[in-house]
Amino acid sequence: MLKVLTPPTSNQVVDEGLIERFSQDGAVCLRGVFDSHWIKRMREAVEEVIASPGRQAAKYGEKDDSGTFHGDLYMSTFNEKFKDFALNSPAGEIAGRLMQSDKVNFFHDQLLVKEPGTSTPTPWHHDLTYWPVDGFDVCSIWTPLDHVSNDTGAVEYVAGSHRWHNRYQAIDFTHRDLFKDDELDRLPDIEANRKDYNILSWDMEPGDCIVFHALTLHGSPGNQSTSRRRRAFATRWCGDDAVYTIRKGMSKPIVDPGIEPGEPMDCE
Repeated sequence: MLKVLTPPTSNQVVDEGLIERFSQDGAVCLRGVFDSHWIKRMREAVEEVIASPGRQAAKYGEKDDSGTFHGDLYMSTFNEKFKDFALNSPAGEIAGRLMQSDKVNFFHDQLLVKEPGTSTPTPWHHDLTYWPVDGFDVCSIWTPLDHVSNDTGAVEYVAGSHRWHNRYQAIDFTHRDLFKDDELDRLPDIEANRKDYNILSWDMEPGDCIVFHALTLHGSPGNQSTSRRRRAFATRWCGDDAVYTIRKGMSKPIVDPGIEPGEPMDCE
């Protein structure tokens, strides 16, 4: 079942009702939280990163897919505009209030741009098993820079899946099986059994964002539009109980953080 939800508009505050929805569903949409300054600046940043990608940049999907699905990671380490967003935008405060954490630490960011006519879907997955992080207070903020609808690749979320207490194998977006870990369960076939799940999705405008738990299952279709891009990026945030970990089948950090496994994901 797909629910397209319409939360309150215009600079929505993180109130108790929204905190409760985030706790129960594992994904909430906020409207108008990033102003025109941030939208303009981050559109410029996206073009800069596509033109001069990082060392973990990739074209997601299979070679026969139509269109282009741009991906990149850790942009804030080599692009000042992404770093500025991480440190100075409202994102960190939003993450902290929704997780009810005394402090949040920015972990990393990811670029996810589907050009017009891109057939590549984002496979169903959850995020935590990709990362050297453990704990429950971990979330992402997905920020679009274009109008988003199902036609252009709106992200869908399985409500409440962050509370299933399952950890699933990470899915390699490039289909090279980079994250195989037979110690973890394989993801159930969400797409073939959609009627069995409460699936949430939102039409969105630039300035909106979705905050979702790192264990919430999510995915998205390709961009069926012939003229509209779907430029988006995600920032990742660690709250009070997040700790550093090493596991099989994870995406390795680009630098040694100087933290021992089991120690808090904390810094200045």
